[in-house]
Amino acid sequence: MRKNTVKPTLTRNRRSRASRLRLPALVVLLVLFLSGRPLDGRRHSNGTFWIAGTRRVGRPAYLVTWQWWALAAGWQRLGLRLTALAAVAMVVVGVVAR
Repeated sequence: MRKNTVKPTLTRNRRSRASRLRLPALVVLLVLFLSGRPLDGRRHSNGTFWIAGTRRVGRPAYLVTWQWWALAAGWQRLGLRLTALAAVAMVVVGVVAR
C-alpha cells in the first residue's frame, strides 16, 4: 500500500473551506422549493426549469405514483407549490373560510 501523498495542510484547508461554504438546510430547502426543483436534491428526469422531462433518470418506486410530477417542468412544479402555499396562507388568515 502506498503512503498518502496529500499534504495535511492542504487537506485541512479544503475541509475548512467546504464547511464555510455549506448553507444551512433551511436555506437549501427554500431555494429548491422556490426554483421548482425536487426537494430531495436529486434529479428524477431529464427536464429543466422551462422544458418538461421526457424520461426518468433512475427508477425509484415512488416515481410510479408521481409520474407527472417527476416529469413536469420546473415552472409547473413551482406554480403548483406557490398556489398551494397561497391557499394555505389564505385559510390560515381567514380569507377563504369565512
